[in-house]
This record gives sequence, structure tokens and C-alpha cells, in this order.
Amino acid sequence: MIRELKENDISGLNRLTPASWKYDYETFLRDFIQEDFFYAFVLIQDNQIVGTGNVLVKGKIGWLANIIVNSTYRGKGLGLHMTRFLVAFSKEKKCETHLLIATALGEAIYRKIGFRKMTEYVCFDSQVAISYSRPMAVRALNLSDLESIYALDREANGEDRSHLIDKYYTNGLGYFNDEGELLGCYLPLFGRGLVLSRDTTAGIELLKLKHSKKGARTLVPLENQESISVLESNGLKKGDTSARMVLGIETKWKPTYIYSYGSGYCG
Repeated sequence: MIRELKENDISGLNRLTPASWKYDYETFLRDFIQEDFFYAFVLIQDNQIVGTGNVLVKGKIGWLANIIVNSTYRGKGLGLHMTRFLVAFSKEKKCETHLLIATALGEAIYRKIGFRKMTEYVCFDSQVAISYSRPMAVRALNLSDLESIYALDREANGEDRSHLIDKYYTNGLGYFNDEGELLGCYLPLFGRGLVLSRDTTAGIELLKLKHSKKGARTLVPLENQESISVLESNGLKKGDTSARMVLGIETKWKPTYIYSYGSGYCG
């Protein structure tokens, strides 16, 4: 049985997430549960929660996320059941594009429904801090920068994510040229830390800023070879790949603008 997640369901759901994700699912749920674009569901078996799934809807685009099944209950088709439910739900919300980030374990499941792979992301972890000195071109973002951030994000991702940027821009940093034009931005609290840039120098500087702290994690699309080279040359630990997948209409986006995606609920 699948039902809507309730606030009192949240405590204890971190036990479902794989340790390799390094992800506080409960904090994520508490942060989003009141948002009108966010829908969360739980899968019930044997009178207990054995799985979850979320969908974030904006316009005609729906992002599926956190499709997780307790390891004891895997291999029974429950992940497939939840995914089909989320796709049907987002179609009811008039979505024409369904997106998700798939682990190696999940990719085969999503293909059964018709999802297609768009690209792969490579994971990098900072085991030590990268030495970094912030250039004058980098400054804190403010309210007057919002429209520029929206525009950059639309260029990079091919969708309207203003509802997410509004949540996380306030402690962000931007890279600006001499004319004051925003070339790139880093939003530390957007998932694992979103870095976008239409300019290579700006993107690399913001990526180095992100990894000037130990423990940062970046997932970057294979198309952005400049950032992959920088992360490799700075000795970051390379991890597993994950697939960006789509069902329905494929949106136009620019993966070379993505120096670090925010999170799997909005890759």
C-alpha cells in the first residue's frame, strides 16, 4: 500500500538510506514537507514503512526522488511499484517531463518504465581541504541578484527552479565580471552545494571555493570535463557514477554549465 507521508512518519527514515549517500533524509523531508510543490509518499508492508518516494512538481516538469526500499524487502518489485505510482501522480499534475537521478541499482528498474539515460554524473569527495584564496570577483549574493540567478539556472537546467533558488540563495556567492554581470553562482545550502557557471574560470573558482572545506561532495556531468580535470588534479576521491534519466519530453539544458549539481531531487 502507498499513502501520503505524514510528519510523524519522518523520524527514523534515515535508516532506509544507503550509507554511501551520506544524506540526512529526515532533515530534507522536514525542510520540504510544507512546500506546495513537494509530495512525499510511503510504502507500507507488514504494518511498517518499508519504502518511500517523493516528487517535486513545477509547471510541466516533475522530479522523482528518494525512491528507497528497505534492503530486506528488495527484489519484490516494490521500487518499480513506487516509481510507477510517482509517474502516474505527476502526470495527474499535468507533467510532461519526468526526471530523476538513478543509482546503478535503480537504473534497470527505471528503464522498465521507459526512462532514458541522458548523461552520467561522476561523484567526487573532499578528503582534505583545497587551498583557496577568494578572488575579488566573488562576492555574497543579494536580493538584486535573484533575476540573474534565475536566468543562469534556466540556461543550465532548462527549467524554472526559482522556487528552489528562493530557498537557498541568501548565503550564496556569485562570480561577477568587471561590468557586474553574474557569470556563476555557488549556493552552499542547495542540496550538497549547487555550482553553476556560463564561464569556465568562474565555474572553476567557485568549485574550488566549495572544496576549500573537507567533506564536500560534488556530482558533475561527464560533459563538464574541465571541472572533472580540476577535481582529479586536486586529489579528490572519485566515487560511483549515477545516471540522469528522463521519461517524456526531453528538456534543453547545458550540462557544461553545471559544475556541481545540487541534489538528486533536482539534478
